[in-house]
Amino acid sequence: MRAGYFKDVDAVIYLHIGPWLATGYGLQNYAAISSIFTFHGKTAHGAVNPWDGRDAVDAVELMDIGFDKLREHLRPTYRAHRTITAGGIQPNIIADTGQIWWFVRDASMPAAKATYDKLLKIAEGAALMTGTSWDVKYAASAWPQLGNRAIAEAIQRNIDLVGMPVWTEDEQRFARDFQKSAERPVVGLRTDTVLLGSRPQSASSNDNGDVSWVVPAGIFNFPSSVPGIEYHEWHAAITPVGSISHKGQVTGAKVLAASIIDLMTTPDIVGKARAEFLEESNKTPYFSLLLSDAQPPIELNRAEMEKYRPEMRKFYLGKAPRFN
Repeated sequence: MRAGYFKDVDAVIYLHIGPWLATGYGLQNYAAISSIFTFHGKTAHGAVNPWDGRDAVDAVELMDIGFDKLREHLRPTYRAHRTITAGGIQPNIIADTGQIWWFVRDASMPAAKATYDKLLKIAEGAALMTGTSWDVKYAASAWPQLGNRAIAEAIQRNIDLVGMPVWTEDEQRFARDFQKSAERPVVGLRTDTVLLGSRPQSASSNDNGDVSWVVPAGIFNFPSSVPGIEYHEWHAAITPVGSISHKGQVTGAKVLAASIIDLMTTPDIVGKARAEFLEESNKTPYFSLLLSDAQPPIELNRAEMEKYRPEMRKFYLGKAPRFN
């Protein structure tokens, strides 16, 4: 968006794996701000001369505690979570570097930004209490996806046209067994589509949400996962390699193709979508937290991925799915 790639785009359609075939409109997920806070102190021997040290990990802990004391006073929609990425070397060495990585989320970007601004003040206070200095590196941010109703209505017509995949009894049995083993409600696979407008706002985030504040956006899920199995846990890696996922992907592809054809051949849909987009986006003017010189952190997880890739490769499908 910073480079203007979307300035001449009429509409976009997002799609994401899900346990259902569904679209929606309005705010579809959460805003998020991600930053890494680094504290700088002075090392010393923890037994011989600790009074000469300034402990950067103490600052990290105080920042963590400080935000916990703030939680009571935040709006109920907020989310905030962190991981300590540098916590010292060994116990008897006072750490001159400490680092903590925070995600702050809320139902809207202005609300997330308000909490993030408080987090900055807590970092400042932690540094003052420990005699350390600090800096913050912006990592990423994401607006919630703004689903356009006119596009959602067009997608819904194609959802109703295509319908859900026909699951075999083996697939239903697998889903029920999987749900039971994961201690989730044993309900099997969905067989019905979701009515338009009946999806709640999700608390997850995705940086593609920013695009929906620049271009009218349609959003839908294709049914390729087992209900109750949440993403970003190990269970979620199982179904994408099976027939359940493959059937759902084909269904999603049909809905996507039909919806794109409708947008390209029906100017009224695009015009209605644009008018609605201007009205909705003007209620909350878009702003970007992205720095002018920011680059994507493509090295962020490289070491972790290279560590596990040989083991992951053993489970690659290795063949193209076929359907009769």
